[in-house]
Amino acid sequence: MTDQVILGIVPNNHFRFSLADLTNTAREIIHLHELNREMAVFLSKTMLGALFLAEMTKNQQRVSIQWKDETNKSALAYSDRYGRMKAVAYGDKLEEGDIRNEFILGQGIMKVIRWQYDSDFYQSYTNLVEDTFEFNFLKYLTESEQVKSIVGMDVESTDRNPDHFRVKGVMFEALPEATEEDFKYLKNRIDPVILKENFWILSLEEMRSELMIALESDLLILSTEEPAFICDCSRFKVSEIILSLGKIEANSIVEEVGQVEITCEFCKKAYQFNLEDVETLFDNE
Repeated sequence: MTDQVILGIVPNNHFRFSLADLTNTAREIIHLHELNREMAVFLSKTMLGALFLAEMTKNQQRVSIQWKDETNKSALAYSDRYGRMKAVAYGDKLEEGDIRNEFILGQGIMKVIRWQYDSDFYQSYTNLVEDTFEFNFLKYLTESEQVKSIVGMDVESTDRNPDHFRVKGVMFEALPEATEEDFKYLKNRIDPVILKENFWILSLEEMRSELMIALESDLLILSTEEPAFICDCSRFKVSEIILSLGKIEANSIVEEVGQVEITCEFCKKAYQFNLEDVETLFDNE
């Protein structure tokens, strides 16, 4: 089955919503990077966050979420509004018994960047606190985006059975005309639903139906997309990295090991440049 994300509105209460299933996309990336269970959960939620932010844009922006805490755990996820995604994470196991081993972020920085091709980019930051990714994501939305939101994320993963895996999320974001009463009404109705474990085993359409019952309102669908892991690396982009090394450094690497090899951190594709390739790059600079 393919992954799916549904974008729509709650017309009676002036909110937008996104329902996402990233199970297959996240599984592919997690297996590629051989992540342990802890970092698989962190990266999956970071991907959901990037997708939700991208889904809420009004244009063709891309969005990235990057965070790193003081324990040296870090994650980076990119998405556009169509769910074309790439991501990577790095973990660092703490002492046994440390609560931050149980899906709790340490203190650090979360950075969000939005950009379009051929235009300036916008970036914003928030300080991480020792809490879940969801808590810190909502903290970012409140502090940097200054928008009231309701977020639920579910990542079901076990070390004993790697195939038992699920990544789903729900986000409701206030539109400009939404009132405080709208927000309180939705939060009081939605929170009990997304806290139920059996809610997350439903299909996205079934989840939407459950939420409509709870809200006593229609959830109008505006669009549906099929997220996927798509890396946009290329030999041309990698050549720019070699140019940034400078001719002397690049030639030194070729003399020492026979070639310059750069591996994409997202898809792990390796690009090799021999002496002739390197000379051509700098001759055409």
